[in-house]
Amino acid sequence: MKALTTALFLLVSGLVWGQGTFTLAECHRLAIENAPRLGDRELIRQMGELKVDQAGTTWYPSLNLNGKISYQSDVVTVALTDPTIPVEFPEVPHDQYGLNLDVSQNLYDGGIARTKKSYEEALTEADLQKVEVDLYGIKGKVNSYFFAILVLQENKLNLEIHMENLEAREEVMRTAIAHGTLLEAEIKVIEVEKLKVKQSMIEVESRKSSFMDALKVLCGETLSGNVVLETPQFEEYNTGQVIRPEHKLFDLKNASLEAGKELVGKKRMPVLYAFGQTGYGKPGYNMMSSDWDFYYRVGAGLRWNLWDWSHTKNEKQVIGYQQQVIQNQRATFDKELESILVQEEALIEQYRLTMEMEEQVVVLQQEISEYAAVKLANGTITATDYVTELNKESLARIRLATHQVQLMQAMANYLTIQGNL
Repeated sequence: MKALTTALFLLVSGLVWGQGTFTLAECHRLAIENAPRLGDRELIRQMGELKVDQAGTTWYPSLNLNGKISYQSDVVTVALTDPTIPVEFPEVPHDQYGLNLDVSQNLYDGGIARTKKSYEEALTEADLQKVEVDLYGIKGKVNSYFFAILVLQENKLNLEIHMENLEAREEVMRTAIAHGTLLEAEIKVIEVEKLKVKQSMIEVESRKSSFMDALKVLCGETLSGNVVLETPQFEEYNTGQVIRPEHKLFDLKNASLEAGKELVGKKRMPVLYAFGQTGYGKPGYNMMSSDWDFYYRVGAGLRWNLWDWSHTKNEKQVIGYQQQVIQNQRATFDKELESILVQEEALIEQYRLTMEMEEQVVVLQQEISEYAAVKLANGTITATDYVTELNKESLARIRLATHQVQLMQAMANYLTIQGNL
């Protein structure tokens, strides 16, 4: 009877799962899709594109419009002391006016613009990878809630099996009471135990609901309603090398620093540029004229910082130290991961060894409970003795089911820590 009821329960559960079942991988995906941090991807890309475009503007000509109005108390005067020479020089005006348009265009910048673009692209890639690191961290939180719910699901299932056994025994006992072979007081023990099981089921359901609500916060309203979580099955847990998103982040940070080091070196390169000026003012380039005039000039220039008092050298050295810090951070991260993986591996082996014995305990305790049921029917033991043995069987089932889920959780945590889940 118990086996038939269990089979029917599993069949009904299978139908429910088909309607609202979620796997661990699906919960990971939903949590990432629901994370506010996900929206930072597009923002970082847009900021990166703007910075790259801005780096390219150094090749655009610069246009500056400027004007002036001035008055000076003294001006240059030219006078001849020989009165026989009838030459009179014009007087330079005391007031001056001008409106100028200055134009400058880089002809060669030593590769600064190109290197600046590469530097900004490297920074953007590192920022995007930081988002991936933060999103990956959500998986660990999902694991904790997901498997806590699974443990409670299994506990509830075993409590229902325990209730079925009590109800089946209660039916047999009522028949015996009706035939006068059993005292009516004995059945009260079963009724009390049923109340205790119902109380435990309420507690389990309440705890499961709280964990489910927490999981819904991460995964969104997709998990609303009557949701059943599917227990994952992992055959092996050590499936490959550690491939965490943090490793790529370390590489990208180092690459951005390398690009920054190259950009620092480019600042020492010579810059060749063309320039021009046109304007209208009084006086123009002819300072001796007092008339308004249009004027212009064109030319080329060279800038080259020949000596910067070791500023570039020091800046490169600072970047080198920053790269060493990143290497130390990566080494520390790897050592911490190795330590955590060793602990998870020991936990997995512990669950495996424990479950082998617990499976034997369940089989033996089930036989003891069945034998106690026969003895209860024959009146050789009390209902209290029978309930004691049945509780032992139920507890053994719960322990086994809990450790089965915890084994899968340890494997999932191991794969998540590795970066393979």
